[in-house]
Amino acid sequence: MRWLSRTAPAHRRAALLGMILLLTGSGWPDGAAAQRPLRVYDPFYRDETARRIFFDRYAFTAEVSYRPAGFIQGDGDIPSPNADPLALGLRFDYQLSSTFDLGILMDAVGGVSGRQLSINWIALKYYRTIETEDYAFRLAVDPSSDGRVGFPQMDLAFLYTSLVAPTVSTDFALGVRRVRIGYQQLVRVDAPPPDVNDPLVTTAPDRELIRTRALGWEVHLMMTYNVLFDPAGSNLFVTLLGEGGRYDLIELGAVRGRAGPLGENDLGEEAPRSTTRFRGGVVWARTGLEIDRPSYQFAPYLAVPLQQWKPRRGEWPRARLHIGVRFMIR
Repeated sequence: MRWLSRTAPAHRRAALLGMILLLTGSGWPDGAAAQRPLRVYDPFYRDETARRIFFDRYAFTAEVSYRPAGFIQGDGDIPSPNADPLALGLRFDYQLSSTFDLGILMDAVGGVSGRQLSINWIALKYYRTIETEDYAFRLAVDPSSDGRVGFPQMDLAFLYTSLVAPTVSTDFALGVRRVRIGYQQLVRVDAPPPDVNDPLVTTAPDRELIRTRALGWEVHLMMTYNVLFDPAGSNLFVTLLGEGGRYDLIELGAVRGRAGPLGENDLGEEAPRSTTRFRGGVVWARTGLEIDRPSYQFAPYLAVPLQQWKPRRGEWPRARLHIGVRFMIR
């Protein structure tokens, strides 16, 4: 493991170079106007570290955030699974041994069907300390079943933490994620004209239910500087985060519905299946204050998108301000 100590500065340089390339890179190719699947409310990378941050056998974390109109959420009057801008995330961490932790991550995000609590990720994390530097490897899987063999999503990350000065530490993360997710949107369309020949038929505004599957990969890079200001480890942090993805967006067809006589529903015909290629990314600047005490951790934060790449054609959501607060009992 000594090679890690020699190559860690190279990792930091590679991370900064990757961020610069993302900031100065050219636009992405055009694509079809389907909703993109990259999430803005991601529990990983934004505050990860290679050091264990709880000292007992377990820790419980709650995070409340406000992130209007994210990547899956539609703009304007188009409802979507993430229609509620307020998000609640819960996390439970358990110390399996001196080098392994088990984490369970849950979301209670409101949408068009109400607010539901579900397990999003199960993560296993391995820690290793060499002299004054810390390393970690984290494997996370999505436990939800989509009717096929294997996990619909997997995320593998390498993390590195070091103390570069008596009052400054750095965190670095590099991760790759396989994406196998599905989502649907209920889209408003123009209402058909009333049927003058049959007054019993009441015509309501049409809706199109668009079902989409995203199959592809994401890459995440994170670089954080923490300015320590008390012996407990409280700090002011500044993070540069880059994330990008490449997907095949498979649209399973749109079903249009219209109210009919006696409450019947005229579903019409299902649109043909189509597949488009999507590439996009975003660079975030994130800052906040982390208050550390032996029994708890309190961290308000603010994330601002610096640059976003998306297809030039079509109506695509924009990355916007993300504000939240995290509270851990440990």
